[in-house]
Amino acid sequence: MERIYINGARMLLRSRYFPKEFRLKAKHKYTAIIGLGGNIGNTARVFDRFLNLILKDRRFAIMQSSPMLVNKAFGYASRDYINAVIILKTSLYAKEILRIMQHFEKRFKRVREFRNSPRTLDLDILYFSAKSYNDNVLTLPHPGANIRPSVFIPLGLMKGV
Repeated sequence: MERIYINGARMLLRSRYFPKEFRLKAKHKYTAIIGLGGNIGNTARVFDRFLNLILKDRRFAIMQSSPMLVNKAFGYASRDYINAVIILKTSLYAKEILRIMQHFEKRFKRVREFRNSPRTLDLDILYFSAKSYNDNVLTLPHPGANIRPSVFIPLGLMKGV
């Protein structure tokens, strides 16, 4: 088998919830794709804890999670990042999801020291039901989502995407 190298991508990791297909019944209206990232502490464990919490939140139905990608940090030289993607269903609007994801970041001790600084948990709305949106609070699709290996590799490894 031939190996393919993508600049910055190091390896894939698996855990309890990554990758996984969830067989949840979802009567929700919208589909959101959320990017997860982090490089402080045991990031794989943080991802599992986050997914365990959001699975209990009736506002969301998790459909699928990607493998975790270990990749080189960009923007600010620091420890390697771990990134993953989840697909969820919800009846909430994108700005409501953003508020909830920021709450989860705070719960996991996310501190915003400067742009692209190291973090315990970074949650980004990458795509939201094929909608475009742009204001000073939220831009959809997420800027750079289509060109970042930290997004397109995990997303590309998911079934049916």
